[in-house]
Amino acid sequence: MVKQTPCAWMLRLLWLVAAALALGACQSAPHMSDEARRAQVLREQGFVQTEQGWELQLPGKLLFGFDSDVVTDESRRKLLHMGRALSEVGVRTLRVDGHADDQGAPEYNERLSLRRAQAVAQALADSGIALDHIEVRGLGAKYPVAAGTSEAARQENRRVALTVPVQ
Repeated sequence: MVKQTPCAWMLRLLWLVAAALALGACQSAPHMSDEARRAQVLREQGFVQTEQGWELQLPGKLLFGFDSDVVTDESRRKLLHMGRALSEVGVRTLRVDGHADDQGAPEYNERLSLRRAQAVAQALADSGIALDHIEVRGLGAKYPVAAGTSEAARQENRRVALTVPVQ
C-alpha cells in the first residue's frame, strides 16, 4: 500500500466531491424555460390563455361596489402580490379593462369604468410594473359577464379584467 501525502489525499477528496456534484447536476430536474415559468405563474394567479393573451377571468376578476372606483385594501394586497409575481417572470405589459353595470347613463358608466381601470393600474404600478406599460380602457356596460337585472348580476359586471398580451 502506497502512503499518500496530505496534499495528494486532499486533491483526491476534492476530485471525488467535484465528480459527485457534477453527477448530481446531471440528474437534477430540467430547468424550466422562461416562457414555461411565466405561463405557470399566470395560471397560478388565475389567468387563462386566450387568443388575446392571458386573461384574468372569473372568479379572479376584481369587483367594485356600486358607483365606486375604490380598490379595497384586500384587493390592493392581492394586486401588489400579483404584480410582483408577474414582474418576476418578465411580464412587462398589461391591459386593464374597466367595466360597469347597466345602471346609469352610458357616458357616466364609461368614465366610471375608466376610473376603475386607472385605480387598478396604479396599484399594479406600485408593485413595480411601469405605469406607461399598462394600457387602460374604460368599457362601460358594453361587455357584461352576467345577464339579468338582479343585484348579484350587476355586482358581477362591476369589475376590472386584466390581460397580458401575447408577446
